[in-house]
Parts: sequence; structure tokens; C-alpha cells
Amino acid sequence: MDGFVRHQIEGASVDIEVIPAAPRGFAARFRIFRDAADEAGWHAVHVTNGAFDTAQEAEEAAKSVALARILSHGESRH
Repeated sequence: MDGFVRHQIEGASVDIEVIPAAPRGFAARFRIFRDAADEAGWHAVHVTNGAFDTAQEAEEAAKSVALARILSHGESRH
């Protein structure tokens, strides 16, 4: 296991890992998977902007950014 936790968001698998941020706080990185037709960049690891006070805040930020990416790219699949 590489530290990522899988979530299902709008039919896509989103792996999120919360990591410590220097000098304090937390950040999160995530990657999105849907299917073999995904854009190559979707499988890249993305990082949330800024540090968050708690791990839960960082995870929620990653979910929110992932959802926005999924929804903004969803229409191009049809």
C-alpha cells in the first residue's frame, strides 16, 4: 500500500493521501482513475494548494478539487 485511500466520487476512483506540510499543518495529494479512456494527465498526482490545520480539512479539500476536475472533464467524454 502506498498511503493513498480510495474514494468513489461521481463514478471515478479518487485516491487521496494526507501528508504533513512544513512547517506545520497538512496537505493532500490525489489521483483520479475512471477507465482506460482517461486522459493521461488524470493519473498524475495532484496536490491541494496551501496547508490545512487538520488532516480532515486537507482530505476534504482534495475531495472538493477532485470533484471539480471530474465534473469539468465529464462533458468531454460524450
